[in-house]
Amino acid sequence: MKTFTVDLDEMLTVAAAVLDANGVLLRANPGFLRLLPVESGNPVGARIARFFIQPGFAALAAQSDVDVGDGYRGLLTIGDHAGKTRTLRGHVWRRATEIRVLAELEKLYESMLDLSRDSLLREHAAAEANVNLRHREGQLLETSLTDSLTRVGNRRKLEQALATEISRVRRTGGTLCAIMADIDHFKLVNDVYGHGAGDSVLIRFGALLMSKTRPTDIVTRFGGEEFIVLMPQTVLAQALAKAEQFRSALAAELIEPLGKPVTSSFGVAELASGEDAESFLGRIDAALYRAKEAGRNRVIAADATISPSQLQPQS
Repeated sequence: MKTFTVDLDEMLTVAAAVLDANGVLLRANPGFLRLLPVESGNPVGARIARFFIQPGFAALAAQSDVDVGDGYRGLLTIGDHAGKTRTLRGHVWRRATEIRVLAELEKLYESMLDLSRDSLLREHAAAEANVNLRHREGQLLETSLTDSLTRVGNRRKLEQALATEISRVRRTGGTLCAIMADIDHFKLVNDVYGHGAGDSVLIRFGALLMSKTRPTDIVTRFGGEEFIVLMPQTVLAQALAKAEQFRSALAAELIEPLGKPVTSSFGVAELASGEDAESFLGRIDAALYRAKEAGRNRVIAADATISPSQLQPQS
């Protein structure tokens, strides 16, 4: 193909061809022949205009006679309408009665790799941003359900978890117990040692409860110096034993800056059949009141025969 360069004859990474105005292939190098359907045989001397998909050959042939630097420049789709096609970036121009085609296969391949790489990078960045967003949303949700002082669940966490667990028991027939704890004489701690000392007691008690519960248990601060631990799939005897473990551990621990132990009273209940959250918490609160009334620093099981409305818990 002397009309291009001598080297183009053997280059498979460049497609070069010369056609007449009717689309008959006059000359072509191996790179261009690779773009044509195999079943076309030796297309030199044959009309191959139909293999120019986009732009169509008629549009390319309609160009005016131009210098090599002008003409059509852009994407060329060449192949069989009903079969395999190849899109590459090329240059088509007219010289007298000849239509000349030159396209760079290798550069297109590299461009496609670059596009694919950029696309993958964009997809990765989008996926990473999505993961970060979900992580951030998870953090915000966790923060909204966490007591800022003790880092256990807050009252909102308790309400959500309690509703979920009661629903589970109703569906599966499982069990649910809860332990309510109230630090004894907590107002005296604040009055004598200051609110900073009171905060230290709350923080330490929350950490103690967390350290002695299962991953499936839910530890929450109900308000003030009161904590509630929900224990799914637990019967009353097990919950009473766990409450006693909490009580003895707290009573044996020296908490700074007090320099002496503090104690807590506990009420424990197992969810009754058909019982709602309000009744369940009311029975636990009543049991806690009885523990306080009996001398504090003790564990009392809820008594379903006592109406919570008949009792007023004390600090």
